[in-house]
Amino acid sequence: MNDKRFIISMHILTLMVKNSEDWLSSEFISGSINVNPVLVRKELSNLNKHGFIQTKEGKNGGSKLSKSPQKILLSEIYSSVYNSQLLGKLLKDPNPKCNIGNKINQNISELTNTIEKVVLKKLETITLFDFSKKF
Repeated sequence: MNDKRFIISMHILTLMVKNSEDWLSSEFISGSINVNPVLVRKELSNLNKHGFIQTKEGKNGGSKLSKSPQKILLSEIYSSVYNSQLLGKLLKDPNPKCNIGNKINQNISELTNTIEKVVLKKLETITLFDFSKKF
């Protein structure tokens, strides 16, 4: 995963654990992360779609966790934002006549799958609550 979606989502959800009684606005969240509120709203939408948070519109609206942080595994969060480019994009047109070029994408894909399994196995052992205790 070569973008910041997982990190932004983790920041958002950790803020919600630490402010569990409050409806957090995208402006408040973006101020903590120091990113554009549009990026935060994009991730809030994704987190809502995957059932991690609930949102409420209006003057006193915002977002908060929809389930206990003890029941949210980091692997679930990771899977909700993963963009299938863990090691980067595959080459478009490697030379098929080259013994490296004709197998590079296949071998990189296999390596990516192996790494992905290791990452998920580790993240399956950590809850959002466990992670949030570090703050």
